[in-house]
Amino acid sequence: MIKKIFLAALIFCLLQSRPALAQFVNLEGNNPAITEYVEANEENWNKPIMYVFYSDEPCPLCSEAMGMIYNIYEQYYANQFSYFEINYTDEGEFGMQESYGLTQPLSIVLVRIQDGQSRGYYKLENPQYFLNDKFYFKRRLLFEINNFLAT
Repeated sequence: MIKKIFLAALIFCLLQSRPALAQFVNLEGNNPAITEYVEANEENWNKPIMYVFYSDEPCPLCSEAMGMIYNIYEQYYANQFSYFEINYTDEGEFGMQESYGLTQPLSIVLVRIQDGQSRGYYKLENPQYFLNDKFYFKRRLLFEINNFLAT
């Protein structure tokens, strides 16, 4: 009986903790940050953005994860994306928090840009949870980013 209760509690906990959820959201239209980005350089007219958003929330693994994310970006995607690291809790960044539904200590947001407009985004939350397996971390990020590029 105790084993069944323990097993049920374990399954419940596993279902409740869903790290690194990815989601595609189609928010077409104009966004002031996107407009500024596109107007800064005409090459940005159709160049997607990779945002790495972090917060002031304590996160012992976030800095290491951010380093690995940047290395993956440099190695595989530097010519395909523009890259920005932003503390979304800083004053003036509330619009980013609202636009992308940011609540976690670390999130990657890939924004599709077409004809100078945002055409949706893909968000991966809590990638730092994969750091216990560096090989899996890299493969998962490559898979998520390539999936975004293919759609």
